[in-house]
Amino acid sequence: METLEIKLKGVAVDVFSHEWIDEDVLNRSPVVLEKIEKRKGGFTLFMRSVTGAVEWYFSKGLTVIEIRENKGSKYLHIEHEDGQYWVDLPADNRVINFLKEFMEDQG
Repeated sequence: METLEIKLKGVAVDVFSHEWIDEDVLNRSPVVLEKIEKRKGGFTLFMRSVTGAVEWYFSKGLTVIEIRENKGSKYLHIEHEDGQYWVDLPADNRVINFLKEFMEDQG
């Protein structure tokens, strides 16, 4: 299992999480990405939110990873294919290189 230890501030959105509803109507929460672990068939994001530790699992072929731009600033968008949860992070080259195989698998 490969691991990337990192500290990146981002914003996570969980469409169905009741614990985040009280914080913001849009279910958005600031997070700090602390670690990414590749596993067979996917990867896991280990994040810290205002409510505690969060682990989100993404599977190869069921994940959309895109580099997007907003007001001249690039960011990395990692979304579960069904759109139930996603995280936006700064477009950090360490993360992009670490997850490159999952980006290429999207076709």
